[in-house]
Amino acid sequence: MSQEYESDFLAELYKDIPKLGKAETTKKALSMLKGLPPEPTILDVGCGTGMSSIELAKMSAKVVALDINQTFLDILRNNAAAQGVADNIQTINKSMFSMDFEENSFDVIWSENSIFIVGFEKALKEWRFFLKKGGFLVVSIIAKLKDNPPVDAKKYWEKVYPSIKSHNEILKIIEKQGYKLISSFTLPESDWWDNCCSPLEKKILTLREKYGNKFKRELDMNQNEIDYFRKYGFKYYGIVFYIMQN
Repeated sequence: MSQEYESDFLAELYKDIPKLGKAETTKKALSMLKGLPPEPTILDVGCGTGMSSIELAKMSAKVVALDINQTFLDILRNNAAAQGVADNIQTINKSMFSMDFEENSFDVIWSENSIFIVGFEKALKEWRFFLKKGGFLVVSIIAKLKDNPPVDAKKYWEKVYPSIKSHNEILKIIEKQGYKLISSFTLPESDWWDNCCSPLEKKILTLREKYGNKFKRELDMNQNEIDYFRKYGFKYYGIVFYIMQN
């Protein structure tokens, strides 16, 4: 299977699935950013279909929404126009590995559930170049919440995400990289189920009927994650927001 063909399938799988969080969760994190200018410049890295970008634009922010998938960016543009904030959002089709913005370009860098692609510590180190002094870095990432999780849970996450870290390990990385931690909070389980697991599980069934076994590996991988959270919820592992200041 060509990489382009697989990418088209993944776009079909995820294009109708909102970001894992809800608008209320984005607003909660945003409310913790004190002292922003009246019209802050915000970079949304790995923006997907743009739920967060649109919420950020509603606060009169100038948002640069970056993603490598043009289908997602087209959906973002349509949704932003429907909600009256298209003029506040610039979409850029670019890999987060090749960002070339000028130094001190942004008041805020935002990244929900995508920083793991670069690597948490690597991103904190490299993205600082684009962030103004006193600016904010807001990210969410899956983390181990408790020591000694069940063996099958530990095996699952170490297989699908070998570099997964505990909440305390992440806090140490934030300190090591010289950021000030403003706050952190775990994503509510309802966000995961309402915005991701429930609609994604329905989409998986639809695509199994459409494609048969053609994309069995990709569909099984997503179903396994849903099954994991159905069994354990966020008791041992969960998505955590980290709000930091440069």
